[in-house]
Amino acid sequence: MKKFLILLVILIVLNGCAVSSKRKTDALKIYVSGLLLEKDDKENEEAIKKFKETIKVGGEDAYLYVKIAENYLKRKEFIKARENYQKALNINPSLPDAYFGLGVTYLFEKKYKDASRTFEKGLKLEPKKDSFRLLLCEIYSNYLKDYKSAEKHYKILLEDYPSNYLLHYNLAKIYELQNKYKESEMEYLESIKILPDFWQAYLSLGMLYQKQGKIEEAKKFYEKSIEINPLDKISYSLLATIYYSEKNDDKVKELLTKAIETGLKEKEFFDFLGSLYFEEKNYQMAEKYFIESINIKDSSLTRFKLGVLYDKIGNFEKMEENLKKAIELDSENSLALNYLGYTYLLKDKNIKEAYEMIKKACKIEPNNGAYLDSLGWAYYKMGDYKKAKIYLEKAVKLEEDPEIYEHLGYLYYQLKDYFKSLYYFIKAYEKLNKKEIAEKIEELKNLIKK
Repeated sequence: MKKFLILLVILIVLNGCAVSSKRKTDALKIYVSGLLLEKDDKENEEAIKKFKETIKVGGEDAYLYVKIAENYLKRKEFIKARENYQKALNINPSLPDAYFGLGVTYLFEKKYKDASRTFEKGLKLEPKKDSFRLLLCEIYSNYLKDYKSAEKHYKILLEDYPSNYLLHYNLAKIYELQNKYKESEMEYLESIKILPDFWQAYLSLGMLYQKQGKIEEAKKFYEKSIEINPLDKISYSLLATIYYSEKNDDKVKELLTKAIETGLKEKEFFDFLGSLYFEEKNYQMAEKYFIESINIKDSSLTRFKLGVLYDKIGNFEKMEENLKKAIELDSENSLALNYLGYTYLLKDKNIKEAYEMIKKACKIEPNNGAYLDSLGWAYYKMGDYKKAKIYLEKAVKLEEDPEIYEHLGYLYYQLKDYFKSLYYFIKAYEKLNKKEIAEKIEELKNLIKK
């Protein structure tokens, strides 16, 4: 209504006394019909026509160009919106609404520097217009990464609104991004002082303390965040990570079980618990959590873990099924490709298919010693000792692994290089202590004596 009255006054004096009474009345009627039309977004094309007609009948006015620009902005016709905001500013360079609308247009176009410059100009005209300053804070902090400018504007806002907890919280974030941890801590604490149940501030303080290595303080604030908001999955996750790094697996299990019981059916929590129980060789519980994870969302990594679990308990069919599913879900899952391929080699099964899988794994990770060992062993199984030697020798340079030594022992035995074969079998036996390796060592000693 205020803007309507302003325009009414403008129209009365439009173009001085040269405008006839009838034209003024006609212009006002056209303008009002435009206002009525723009209430419905679907009809704002007609509103634009009415505002343009008002200019044609009553003469140019900055505010009318702002109205036209606003409607173009609603239609996301950004170029036309900018053109009309600029026309408004050409007529009246001191019109804050035009600067605001033009800045918003630039913001929609992701022209953040132009938007910030425009809002700064508008702010000079109306220093107390908070909408200008708030948008500048957003642009400087999230898009231009100009944290000093964002800090300046947040401080000015806090002079007028010292009890606004969100302004303190946002300023804390800006300080943190500038590594001003003490100032950041003070602002987070101030936001909590104003709003004691502001759980996001407790979470952010926990993260700030964890970043600085103040682990006990971090734990305290994560726990408080969870107490206020039992569905704060980030605090659960970060706190669980801390307990895991402290090798406190029981605390991790207790925490994540509580999270799940509270209603946080997060895939990552089930995966975490499954992995913990797997490490403890509690395969029954691990299987339960991996399956729960898959039921939430099937994933290649979880299928891989479940496949390895079934391998550990001797269920080859389920192992094969889950590893194949892992590869189906992610054809670039080199872990699954190598694991299934190498398992086939160990069982003398599907040798050609195993070779293709392992070859693909090596293509994905060409400097992975375990994969190169598998590829060398695949060539060995296919009787191509020349290529087997190339890849097994590459593998042994990358990893000191007893299985690679064992494979090289068998390879050089086939190549009748008994000294090298004996050397690698002895190195393998030091770690593996396998009966068949011991027998091979004795056989080679006798062959060398001859």
